Amino acid sequence: MTTDHHIMNTHLHTLEEIKLLEQERGNSVEFIHPTPFRAVKTSLDGQRKCFINICSCDRVGKPECRSGVSEEGRRGWCWSLPHSLHPGRQDTDGKGNKIVIYDVVFHPDTLHMAGKNKRFMDMVDDAAIRGIQGAFKVTLDHKNVKEARTKYKGTPQPCVIRRPIPGVSARESFIDLQDFRCSRDSAQSPRPKEIIVTVDLPLLKSASDASLEVKDKTLLLESRKPAYRLELPLAYPVDEDRGEAKFNKQKRQLAITLPVLPPGSFRESVRKPE
Repeated sequence: MTTDHHIMNTHLHTLEEIKLLEQERGNSVEFIHPTPFRAVKTSLDGQRKCFINICSCDRVGKPECRSGVSEEGRRGWCWSLPHSLHPGRQDTDGKGNKIVIYDVVFHPDTLHMAGKNKRFMDMVDDAAIRGIQGAFKVTLDHKNVKEARTKYKGTPQPCVIRRPIPGVSARESFIDLQDFRCSRDSAQSPRPKEIIVTVDLPLLKSASDASLEVKDKTLLLESRKPAYRLELPLAYPVDEDRGEAKFNKQKRQLAITLPVLPPGSFRESVRKPE
């Protein structure tokens, strides 16, 4: 959320917690911070605008080429373009229209070749679109893909590379990283014991200069000097009476811990909307 002067960053779970969850599924995870290369614009399911951020990271597999035969029987070269996909996230454009953003990460060598050859760039775009459609079961307009004016749409986010842990049997689970993002498109996730919200407040000198209110499934943080305001919907109803807030003066960071109400509790049932 953008304030008058700065941006507040919020996180429901730490990266370490996500690593532990993935280990229970038999996966090792690596968090990468991709480098923006180009963004393209298309449409999602024929209903809303969609942006695909094409990015690079040397932790993704390098492109590979081998000889092969096409479906028409012609000999040629077959390219393999490894890439990592990030779940789509909701956002809005400058006019307030809802959009969806995906990140697709390739090896720098792949994008280096794409930058010199349009046909290779088309292959990269095609691989990104097919990857998104296959992984997230959506339909993108393949015929009307245009390059965006910016290299990256939205706020950059870390991506995840999952690899199976050799010799470890995964416990059956249906948890995805998007379950722990604070957004309306997040899937329903296993109920946590508490929600931790970390807010960066670089101009705030003391916690007494800000007011914090937690009610039902909403967190509201405000201050006048400096001018900050954050209204955050929470994924679960919380017990505001037992919540804690600690302000780190060195980091200028407010950590808010909110116990989640157990399912079926009286207080939760009372707060459910009609």
